[in-house]
Amino acid sequence: MRILIVENDLLMRTMLEKTLRKFGYEIDIAFNSNDALQLLLTKPIQFVVTNWVLSGGDGPSLCRAIRALDLPYYTYIILVTSFESTESLIEGLGAGADDFIRKPMQLNELHARIRAGERVLALEKTLNERNAKLGELNANLMKAHELINNELKMAAKMQWELLPPPATKYLDISIDWLFCPSYLMSGDLFNFLRLDETHVGFYSLDVAGHGVSAAMMSFSLFSQLTSELQRGSPLKRKLPGKPHYQIVPPAAVMAELNSQFHTDANSWLYFTMVYGIVDTTARTIELTQAGHPNPIYIAQHEAARFIGDGGFPIGLTDIAEYDSIVVNYNPGDRIVLYSDGITECVGVNGEMFGCEQLLEFFDNNRDISISEVSKALNKRIQEWRGRQAFDDDISMLILALA
Repeated sequence: MRILIVENDLLMRTMLEKTLRKFGYEIDIAFNSNDALQLLLTKPIQFVVTNWVLSGGDGPSLCRAIRALDLPYYTYIILVTSFESTESLIEGLGAGADDFIRKPMQLNELHARIRAGERVLALEKTLNERNAKLGELNANLMKAHELINNELKMAAKMQWELLPPPATKYLDISIDWLFCPSYLMSGDLFNFLRLDETHVGFYSLDVAGHGVSAAMMSFSLFSQLTSELQRGSPLKRKLPGKPHYQIVPPAAVMAELNSQFHTDANSWLYFTMVYGIVDTTARTIELTQAGHPNPIYIAQHEAARFIGDGGFPIGLTDIAEYDSIVVNYNPGDRIVLYSDGITECVGVNGEMFGCEQLLEFFDNNRDISISEVSKALNKRIQEWRGRQAFDDDISMLILALA
């Protein structure tokens, strides 16, 4: 280790230099404060032994000047003094000295104090190295976090692109919707699709949990819930030996999905769902519910009401059975599918939004367009929540029948 001796007395300086070289240290000499500061700025010196009394200054002033240099490493300072008073000790420590040794100096004591200072510097070096490694690790983590966040944003953009365009219309049936993920990606999903010249299908589902795992399962479900036969759609079935196909009833669709996704020992994901088919010729809606919140039906000149019979979520058990209900509709009727993120949304008052309040909302807004209904519900839920982040994904699909 290199030690700087700051001493203007020739005899003391010579004695310290010879003794410390004997102890195995490299020695630099300064006669005054200015010389000492110049050496500290040009050489990597981390240990200073300085007399209190110096020409053109004193030891405490040199201590303050060293601390003001803001060097990239710590400099350990031992102050040599003949003063005995406590006030001198306090002044030296306050100026930045780390240790004292009083005259007449015992060289073995000086060596012991230097060894103690070396341990402090060794600890400081270890801490700096660890901090450097932690800084490097933190920088790498920040890069990884940025990469993951960008990937999630891209995946979230893809998920939004899966949703049907607002104001979509098939066979004079129109839709609109609300979609508010609790995070970048959502386990909620809904769609509206034409099955043939007279039938329209629609569904809403909610994968248990939040975030990436739920969103990935919703991606998988979207891929399956298509009306394209070449992609193995469970919504249509090719008749054996015939060029025709058959639209699969909602209850059979749910049963088939459940057979694919029922929970095994290595999986815990499940989802709730409502799937319905509108027959525009018979003016009927056939609907099957699998643990999803009860749809709201808004008939002309009647109070809005809940429909459905509950059912088992898909993926909980492989012995679940599913039934359908059939509703006759008239032009102007509406049906609403929604996730429990709406009814279970906790407001600023600590209460959940609730089913009855949601039913009342749709009953009171039956006379405005469905696009305005979606906007109004979004505003209502935001105000209820207090414009904070949602705890659960929120989605709503509304159909206007003609």
